[in-house]
Amino acid sequence: MRYKLLLILIFSCLLFVLPLQAQTQESDNIANMTPEDYASLKLPSLDSLFENAKKGPSFEILDVHKQTEISQLKKEKRSWLKFFNVGGGTNYGILGNTSSFSDSATPLYSQYSKNAQLSYHIGGGISFSIEDIFDLKPRVNRQKLKIKEIDLQKEQSLNELKPQIITLYSSILSSITILKIKSETLTFANAQYKAGENDFLNGKEDLNSLNTQKATQVQALIEYESIRSNINRDLLLLEILTNTPIISKK
Repeated sequence: MRYKLLLILIFSCLLFVLPLQAQTQESDNIANMTPEDYASLKLPSLDSLFENAKKGPSFEILDVHKQTEISQLKKEKRSWLKFFNVGGGTNYGILGNTSSFSDSATPLYSQYSKNAQLSYHIGGGISFSIEDIFDLKPRVNRQKLKIKEIDLQKEQSLNELKPQIITLYSSILSSITILKIKSETLTFANAQYKAGENDFLNGKEDLNSLNTQKATQVQALIEYESIRSNINRDLLLLEILTNTPIISKK
């Protein structure tokens, strides 16, 4: 019994820990990306991003709504059947009969008889109103318009997403190019400060000059991290909007 309880406890812990590890790994992927990682990053085509965006929850809700309206359309096309009524029934049972007889010469006596009986009936009828007849085709057309409206809503939602996706897409490509330049600037600033630090220790450079080089290094780092932060933000937003793994697939 204790062994079973121990297995259940271990299994429960795994169910809790594994999702957290997956989230941590994805966060680590984007947090530990190097300039080379950004430079080699390949974005999916815009067409594929647009197509994947249609798999989002808002589009799925519209798809469910559309299926409901399609089912209603089929019902409207069969609505003429309600004008016809067909019915029937059957009965089976034992019929009992008791009769009595007497006259002046015969004393009263009773006689009982029974027999099985089966009966059934079938019938039909037609019932309609003029309004219902003339509204048959318009009802079907109205239902078709509801389905078309859902398709237009999906198209409208996608058109509203496209500018956001294009903006993020362009921003990422531009920022990656800028990041490469900022990375080179940071590398140069680091090397320059390292050389200045050695010169200072050897008495070849004063403290003011070293402070200037340090300020240049810090500024280069700030600019690099700012561009890197913008890229990470845009990448994550693009993943959410398009339901497309970009960082997590690395």
